[in-house]
Amino acid sequence: MNQANFVFRDFEPKKFSYSGNQYWVNPSLSHELAGDIDNAIQQFIGLKTSADLASILEVPVGQLLHILYAQNNQYTSFEVKKKSGKSRLIESPRNSIRILQNKVRPLIEAHYRVKKPVHGFVGGGKGIVSNAEQHKKKNYLLNIDLQDFFHSVNFGRVQGIFRNTPFNMGKSAATVLAQLCTYNQRLPQGASTSPVLSNLAAASLDKKLVKIAKRHHLTYTRYADDITFSSNKPFSTMLVDREILEDGTYKYRAGKLIDQAVEDSGFKINHSKTRVQHKSQRQEVTGLVVNDGVNVNRKFIRKTRAMINEWRKDILAAEIRFIKERYHADEAEIDVSKLDGSILKRAVYGHLSFIRMVKGEEHSPYLTLCKQVLELDGNPPDFVKKLKGIFNMYDVFICHASEDKEAVATPLYESLTKLGINTFIDSEAIKWGDSLVSKINTALKKSKYVVAVISEESINKSWPMKEINAVLSLEIGEENTKLLPLMVGDGDALLKQLPLLGDKLFESFNNNAEEIARKLAERLQKS
Repeated sequence: MNQANFVFRDFEPKKFSYSGNQYWVNPSLSHELAGDIDNAIQQFIGLKTSADLASILEVPVGQLLHILYAQNNQYTSFEVKKKSGKSRLIESPRNSIRILQNKVRPLIEAHYRVKKPVHGFVGGGKGIVSNAEQHKKKNYLLNIDLQDFFHSVNFGRVQGIFRNTPFNMGKSAATVLAQLCTYNQRLPQGASTSPVLSNLAAASLDKKLVKIAKRHHLTYTRYADDITFSSNKPFSTMLVDREILEDGTYKYRAGKLIDQAVEDSGFKINHSKTRVQHKSQRQEVTGLVVNDGVNVNRKFIRKTRAMINEWRKDILAAEIRFIKERYHADEAEIDVSKLDGSILKRAVYGHLSFIRMVKGEEHSPYLTLCKQVLELDGNPPDFVKKLKGIFNMYDVFICHASEDKEAVATPLYESLTKLGINTFIDSEAIKWGDSLVSKINTALKKSKYVVAVISEESINKSWPMKEINAVLSLEIGEENTKLLPLMVGDGDALLKQLPLLGDKLFESFNNNAEEIARKLAERLQKS
């Protein structure tokens, strides 16, 4: 191997003498590339030899080859039980292999051009939500699952990826790099390089399925091994075969056109997971309901609520039940002495994080679940902890237009505060960096009363009107009055412009903030 063009300096092994013997010490591997990453990305194209690759990875070529071909026990293998009860094999790289894979991963990812229908392992805001959004409000969905997705990509295919465009590597460099990224002659599920390499291996599949989708006026997406087609017309028999079972239900199988495209691309379909869903059914894509937009399955929300309720009653008993159900474990397999509730807590917070990702922080069920968790856990994750402040119950929320702030809203806020009444006004409660919509929506729901400052200015402003309408909607589901109109000017004339408030008694503001505050205090005391 010609190393004349490469100078390793700090990366070269060092020799030292001890008791008359000579020893060589390999340098410790750095966990990140020390050099210019942009330069490394450019140099990653067209590598010819193993020495070229070693230089990019900042490791002596001898050490690289020793790690790849001489070290034993490079992976830890274990099985994880899936919800179905079947097991998934995880092969997790250890020590040097893991470090080198983490260093080479960004170099590979930099040269992968993300295809429009691909939503898995690509970043850039893409994920299960963006994948599901492509299929919302469609009449028909076709879900197809690829069998052993990572393991279908063998050593030869990985070597071929590096030898071809865009990498154009020589055989020696491509072979050593393929050795680094595979285990047992295929992509391991557990290596950081496997997701991007699986997408590169599936590029020809995506191209074929895009053509099929265009020809048949379908929408196509792929999230890892999860393939989805959607259409407003029934799928032809070229796309889907179906068999009527004895109970009158249908068993579906991908049609010859799709099956052949998948086979030609080096993958296989798990036909037992093929589904066709009509809009009259609950349609799901990557675990999300898409009938009327992208939503979390209601069962998932109910399950999360149940887990929190069980946590409240007895967290250890709840954790044991969870382990049995989730991991299909027997009582004898569970070491109760090592349980402390942390497994259940992580599961609950995982559920909450998922709901937040799909529906956002303003989603009412999400906020309700977070509030329940905050009552149980004094040290929750940051994304839940930051909600603690907005869950404090306000006595009064002051809804107003900016034009009424100085003359009406602020004096009323100050008078209420002097009386010890916990009052929400945007200028005091919302700080730099806070979510404006989230803070206001939550405060509206949690306030006992909302004082709506109504003037000619506020009537013509969209934001105060939105807040008033939101409170009126909340009142429908409650027995008690929540909205208290405070008129600035001719109250009767203003009410004529707001027919929804026509049946409400109102107070008038005439520079009498202290009087209004006292009336509110009396009302709060009675309630």
